[in-house]
This record gives sequence, C-alpha cells and structure tokens, in this order.
Amino acid sequence: MNKMVMDLEATIEEIKNIAETGTADDKKRLVDLLNSDSPSIVEFAQNAIVGTKANSGKKGLIKKLMDVSVSVSFSIKLRSNSFDTLKRISTQNGNFLLDYVGKNSGKYDRIAAELIRHGNFKPRKLPEKTLIVLAGSSDEITRANAIESIGILKLNPGKLLVGALNDNFFVLSAAVFSIGELKLKSMFPKLKEMFLATQDRVVRNIIIESLSKMGGDEVADFFLYLSNNNVRFKLDKIYILKSFYKICFIGDCDKNTSVAKKKLCYRLSEINLKISIFSLLDYEERDTIDSILCYFSLFNHKKSRKIFKFMFDYYQKTDMDELEYVYVKNILKKITRPKYIMEHIKSLSQSSDLDKIDILIDVLSEIMPGDIINLLDFYKDRKFFIEIKLPLLKYAKRLSSTHYELLLSNIVANDYMKDVDGDVRRSSVALLGHITKDASYIEKFFTNLLMEKYSDVIDAYIETLSNFLNVGRNKKYIYFFIDNLSLKNIKATEYSLTILGNKKRGLNDKEILDLYAKFLPLKHCKSVPLKRLLAKVLKKFDLINHKGEMSFLLEDDDEEVRLNYLESLLESGEKDSHVFFDFLSSVRSSDIFRYKIIELIQKLGNEDSFKKLVSILCKEKNKMVKIALLRALRGIDKEKSDPIIKEYSLSIDKDLRDFSLELIKN
Repeated sequence: MNKMVMDLEATIEEIKNIAETGTADDKKRLVDLLNSDSPSIVEFAQNAIVGTKANSGKKGLIKKLMDVSVSVSFSIKLRSNSFDTLKRISTQNGNFLLDYVGKNSGKYDRIAAELIRHGNFKPRKLPEKTLIVLAGSSDEITRANAIESIGILKLNPGKLLVGALNDNFFVLSAAVFSIGELKLKSMFPKLKEMFLATQDRVVRNIIIESLSKMGGDEVADFFLYLSNNNVRFKLDKIYILKSFYKICFIGDCDKNTSVAKKKLCYRLSEINLKISIFSLLDYEERDTIDSILCYFSLFNHKKSRKIFKFMFDYYQKTDMDELEYVYVKNILKKITRPKYIMEHIKSLSQSSDLDKIDILIDVLSEIMPGDIINLLDFYKDRKFFIEIKLPLLKYAKRLSSTHYELLLSNIVANDYMKDVDGDVRRSSVALLGHITKDASYIEKFFTNLLMEKYSDVIDAYIETLSNFLNVGRNKKYIYFFIDNLSLKNIKATEYSLTILGNKKRGLNDKEILDLYAKFLPLKHCKSVPLKRLLAKVLKKFDLINHKGEMSFLLEDDDEEVRLNYLESLLESGEKDSHVFFDFLSSVRSSDIFRYKIIELIQKLGNEDSFKKLVSILCKEKNKMVKIALLRALRGIDKEKSDPIIKEYSLSIDKDLRDFSLELIKN
C-alpha cells in the first residue's frame, strides 16, 4: 500500500481514538491537525471537535480554537480552519461566544462579533446587548463586524445605525448593509441623502444594494431617477436593472406576479437602458441574468418572443433534473407573456413535436389560470393531442377553490370524461373528484362508469364515487347505490356494492335494514364474482346481527364465496368457532380451503379450539394442512404446543421437520 495512504489512514484512526477515549489534553491535539495538508484529515479533525461532548473537554478545545484564530503566530491555514470549526460549533449553540467578549483586553472581540452571526442562541435575542456593546468598540473591524451581525440576526439596533453612518468606510458599509437586511424604510431619506452627497462609486453601489432589499415605491422611483440621470451618476446600468428586478420580483413589494410585472413594465417603459442582450455573457449571477431576460421580455416584444422560443427550445433539447426544471420554469414565468404560450400551443398540429409541452401549461396555470379553461375548451372536440390534454387536466387542479371551478367542472364532466382516450377519461374523473365534492355528479359518473371498458378508468370512477359518498351524510345518494342492488343489472350491482363497501362512515340502523332487504334476492344470483364480492363486503354492514339472513352464502358451491363470508363473519365479531370447524371437517372442502379455514380459527384464538385442532392434526394426512395446524396451535397457545411441535421436529418428512424447527426458533 502507498505510504501516503497508510499515513492518512493511521492519522484518521488516531483521530477516532482520541475522539472516543482521549483525555481533555489529548483532544487539544485535534486542533493541531487542522493544519494538515490533507482535506480528509482536516474534515475528520473538525468533525471530532464539533462532536465532542460538553463534559469531555469541549471547553478546552474552544479556548484553543479561539486563541489560534486570533494569533498571527499561527499559519493562515490553521487560523482559517480553526475559525470554520468555531463557526460549526456556534451553529449548535453559540452562547459560549458571549463569554469571550471583553476578555484579555478585547483580544477575542473581532472574531466573536463575526461568529455571533452564525450562532444558534437561546433565547434568540440573547446576543443583542453584547453586539451593541461591541458596536461601540474602539476597534473599527470589531464595530463593523458587530453591526453586520445585528443586521443578519435581525436584532433591534436602536439608534446605533444612525451614528454608524458617520463612521469610517468599514463601519459605514456595515451599517448600510444592516439597514437593508432589517428593511428599515425610515432610513430611506438618509441613504438617499448619502448617495447624492458622495462621489464614491463603491459606497453608491452598497447603498443601491441595501435599498433594493428595502423595496417600496419610494425606492423604485429613486432608481428611476438615477436611471434617467445616469450621465451624471455614471452607474452600472445592469446594477440598476437588477435592483428594479429585486424590488418587483424578489422583495415584498408585490406578492402577485402579474401585478409585479405590470409595475416593472410601467417603470421600465419610462426609461431606455440601451443595453445589449449580449450583456448576458458578462454575468454569472442568476439574479442578474434573470433581470436582463426579464427586461428584454417586458420592454421589447420581438426580443421577448425570441427569448421565449430560445428558453423553450433549450428545455425541449435538454435532459433536466427537478431543480433545473424549476429554474427554467421560473425564468419562463418571468419573461413570458401568456399570449405567447397560448399562440404556441394552439398552433400545434398532430404532426408537431408535442414533447415536453407540459412546462408551458405548468407556467400558464400559475401566471394566467383562466387560459387553462380556454385551452381545455379549444381541445375538447379535437381527437388525440393526448400530450396536451393530459397536462391540461393535471395542472387544472390549481383552479380548485377559485371562481373558475364551476366552469372547469362542467367542461370536464361534459366533454373530457367522454374523450376517446382512456388516459384522458381517467385523468378527467380524477380531476373532477379533486376539484369538487358536489354529489350532483354521482348519477352522471355512475352512468359513465357502466359504459366504461378500461379497468384503470373504472377504478378511477369507483374511487371518485366512493369519495363523494364519504363527504357528509346525503341520504339520497346512499339510497341511490342501495337501490341499484338488483339482479336486473349485475354490473350496476357490483359497482354499487363496491362503492358502498368503500364508505368510511357506517350506515344507520334503517339503512342497514334496507340494505339487507336488497341483499336477500341476491340469493338467486348466478354470478359467482358478485356473490364473492357480496360475501367480502358484508363485514362493513353489521353481519354479526344478520348472519341468519345471509347464511345462504355458506351453502354456495364456490369455496371463495364461503371463505369470504367466514372472513367477514370473523371481522364482524364472531366468537363461536363451531361454524369454522364444520367446514374444516366437511368432505366438500378442498385442502387449500381447509388450510385457510385453519388460519381463520387461529385468528379467532379460542382456547377451546386447541384440543379440536390437536385431534384433527392426529388424523390429518395432507402435509400442507398439517403445517397450517402446527402454526395455529403455536399461535393459540405457545406453551401447550411446545411438546407437539418438538415431536414433529423429529419427523421423517423434511418439510414438516424444518417447519417445526423454524417454529421452535421463533
């Protein structure tokens, strides 16, 4: 093995040992390892320091880290890594930093004032008074760090910032920064006065950045004034543009995107920045790129269309993960006029490239949701166009609880639920079930359900109708499904029975009686699937008190019908095991049926069942049934079953022997 790799592994092992068993003095050596040239060693050492418990020498480690960070006698690498480690410790609990303020003639004040902004304090405002004290330090870097931390932590600065604006460059810059972070709009006149009074372009840029965070119409009007007088102020046009953009789209000025666009468009229409689209090549920051794209979209129709086409073409040709999709979608929201999307989608033919059209519909549903209705209306009579119809139905969910809801419900129910494509019908049913709980659609849904052929669409109808039925207590619609239980229409009976069985709220006594009155004629039903379903859903309808009426299911020739009935009986609260044992000893019962009956007897758990099962086991010849009997005995009474199972663990039959040994282990 390479010696360097061996040394690295040995050092990492040493770090682990120190972290686990080292003394307080041993752990201080971890700080020395922060000077290593190996990033892995530095990372392991930092993790070990941060993970050290308070009662395991952490206080001494913090003291050494603080001493190293403030001393010029150590390497820059060690000081930087020590500072980063302190930052990580403070994110867990920053209270320790306050203990170092003012110590050793203010030796630690600079880094404490900076580290505090990264700290987690309990209570949150704990460092407020300390920072105000540090902001009055004789050291300008300490003052600047403290003032910046006040802004980042959103603490109350009192009148501190007003005085700091008259300090030197470092402190002044920190004060301007914190005014923006705290959004102190009352300071706007002062910042405006400072901007007009100074010739320092750096200070001016800092003020603009702070004002863009502050936001508001006063700030926007000031930026407009600066743009129109740029010959005098010689500002970076892109910097001004980005500031406009922040106010309208990132700040709190307007939460409604369309309102924000109108405001930005109106303001930009009053100026002409005379910038080139190629200025995009000079910037990497996302906000800057977005602001340039937005400017051309709002200010120049021809270029706006080109940018829209470029962005959509880029999306179609590029494989993207979810984060990239969201980024491109947000750009399209900012630069795209709804009519571009409408015109593009309406211009598509069946031979067009319909791939990835979903992003445009996604964007449209957020910036102009009413146009989703227009597109649904446009495509309702057009066959195919599945790639357009499905995303329209998907994103139409966003119209739920809006004034478009009724219009959307009608167009989906009357047109899209009858579409030639099964996927479109399924999505339509799911959408209508999502956006409305109006039970007036039940009859229409049920009529369509009876005509549907595709199983996934049928499932969607049944799920939606079941959800409708679970909303409130509408007697009319409960009886709609009860009345459908008839031998005249087996399909309607199957669907109604399934939907009633899915109802989460129980029926009242009268509804139960009326329901069983409808069940009785089904005795003459010849449909095996229907009888299986009936036997299965009976557990939802108080079968334990109506088992005499439904006993005809126990006489059915189909074993699944009988088994479903017995399962329903068990889940309804049946405690008597006799009916189960009758089938277990019946010559009509197959071995598989008997196996499943034994499972039900085990679930019943009656102690009087134990002896009966032992008796049956002694006479049983089928191996599969014997295995079920052994498992049931074990489940009913572990202690009593031990000698029986041990006996079978010596069986000459390998399967019985192995199964018995497995039961003993468990």
